Amino acid sequence: MKKILLSSMLVFSVLANAQNKTLITTSPGTHVSPFHKSNVSTYKATNSTFSANKAANQTGSAWFNKVDFNEFINPGLQTFSAMHLFPDSAIVLGYDAGNQPIYTWIHKAANYLDPSFMLQQTIITDKFATYTLDSISVGYLYERNTGTSNNTADSLIIQVIAENHALDYTLNAEFPYQDIEYNFATQNLKPSMTVLKRLSIPLTYADTCAGGVYKQIKVAAAGIAPQINSKKIGTVISFKPGYTYTTTDVLIGDGTNMATKNVFFVLSSEENGDAGGAGTDPTIFGVPSDYTSDMNMSYILDQSVRYNTNTNGWNGYFLPTFAYTTPFRYEHHDIGYKLSVSITGVNELEEKGFALGQNAPNPFTGSSKVDFQLAKNANSALFTITDVMGRVISSENVATTEGKHSINMASYAAGVYYYSLNVDGNIITKKMIVE
Repeated sequence: MKKILLSSMLVFSVLANAQNKTLITTSPGTHVSPFHKSNVSTYKATNSTFSANKAANQTGSAWFNKVDFNEFINPGLQTFSAMHLFPDSAIVLGYDAGNQPIYTWIHKAANYLDPSFMLQQTIITDKFATYTLDSISVGYLYERNTGTSNNTADSLIIQVIAENHALDYTLNAEFPYQDIEYNFATQNLKPSMTVLKRLSIPLTYADTCAGGVYKQIKVAAAGIAPQINSKKIGTVISFKPGYTYTTTDVLIGDGTNMATKNVFFVLSSEENGDAGGAGTDPTIFGVPSDYTSDMNMSYILDQSVRYNTNTNGWNGYFLPTFAYTTPFRYEHHDIGYKLSVSITGVNELEEKGFALGQNAPNPFTGSSKVDFQLAKNANSALFTITDVMGRVISSENVATTEGKHSINMASYAAGVYYYSLNVDGNIITKKMIVE
């Protein structure tokens, strides 16, 4: 990842409360299993999640995946590696060139999908869509070293998480993202993280990846309520071994040291290639402090956060992969979401001639923004904010031309408010919260 070192004293700027998070300038552990591009190309040729471009929100379904997006805009550029997952650091990952043990240091993987910015499969093109999550995919490598006679199932645990605008942040005035909070004491997500669904997928000998060619798990995720206004949705992924182990067991073997336990990897990519090992910067599409811009992001839970010993202010938080300023191979995890759109803002456009989105962020303390869309030119459009007693707090005339528009809202006293858009006598009202 980032080959330009930035000062570790640059602080993490936030929308509301200041945090002490800083960029990470130390080199992470590097014992990995790299993939050749030919392997990935062969796989993608038969497992592509691309679909045809569409000009506006439409009914239908498509796979959304940041890795696929990268491949779409820059074919063959990203470099892939296998990123290990293990619940703790009490096992040997592998050995370095000096035959010294390296212990597992990545314990969970995660990402957030911001679907309206995945432009290569645009059934969702703006912030007005309502979608349903159908399935989740994970690109992986799984080596079962306990033998064919051992049929004890390991498990892949997937937690589907909702967006929470209270956790929107901008790092170093450089890129926006949404925090994933972690509880060191319970070794789980904090209550601030709404888990929409938990999936447990058994891994058996049949799931072993022969010849170092990775596979992809696709699992149904039915039962989650439809997500409105093109909300972000995320996953947290963990590997749960079905075996006992000690600090002398080995996950990755070599000519001297034999692998003794099963190991699970998530496929991850360095977006702009590894520059021959020097590392490259990822491309940032999001706008600092604009939480309606692109906030697609991958994360890891590393050893320092797992054991609450991080010295860069990240204890209690997953690390966004863009936070690393040294060469880092795991910028984008191969985690995909199959989304279906059956109800969109198009319905409001057809019924009322306009659509009004949910403000973002919401709740908010400083400022927020709301989008609206007109199906055709209007004679008048009035945007009004009222309090819970119905008293008008503000009112303004807004754009009346066909198309999409935005309204910026300033700071208000803490409380619950309602905002309305009146277009030629037709009104849509929504609620917002100021903290």
